[in-house]
Amino acid sequence: MTTALLDRPQAKARRSLTLDAEIAEYLDASGNASGTANALLQEGIAARVQRAALAALVAELDAEYGPADPAEVERIAALFA
Repeated sequence: MTTALLDRPQAKARRSLTLDAEIAEYLDASGNASGTANALLQEGIAARVQRAALAALVAELDAEYGPADPAEVERIAALFA
């Protein structure tokens, strides 16, 4: 699944899920439990797809150029902290 698939209207499929009570309460309080759940799942799946693509890119770069220097990674990470 790519994030592009999540950007366009999709056919709906009915599923039965067992949820933690707090999650069910949150969805019920939204006024549109199905729509809210769908939007949250889309966001979560898109994030996982993006992380997997990034991990694949990092693995490819590691294979081509070797692993990153830990000191350099720490220095750059500090810029975003």
